[in-house]
Amino acid sequence: MSRILTFCAVIVLVLSFSCAHQKSIAGKWKGQMESPMGAMELTYTFNVEGDSLSGTASSPMGEIPLLNGKVDGKEFSFDVSFNQMTFTNQGTLQGDSISMKMPGPGGESMELILKRTAE
Repeated sequence: MSRILTFCAVIVLVLSFSCAHQKSIAGKWKGQMESPMGAMELTYTFNVEGDSLSGTASSPMGEIPLLNGKVDGKEFSFDVSFNQMTFTNQGTLQGDSISMKMPGPGGESMELILKRTAE
């Protein structure tokens, strides 16, 4: 009986350790996007609760909320809405960077690399 309890305790500790050390999307991230007016710095603040993603996207033009955010492992998506248009963004967590695809002018997809910043 004690072997079974010890085995169960070890499994719980291993699972707790691996979950605690997984990288999370949550936090503050920055990247640069090329625009017709030159390079523009973008800042994203991501909050994760279960498989829901919320937060904000900020640029020199202001801040907007993230809508309909979803997280599935290292993959995530969210919408941003401005000028009565909604745009879906998709990202993949890759350690301390995020590779993100966002809609660009004319419907083509633009790629953006975000780096984690200090809170």
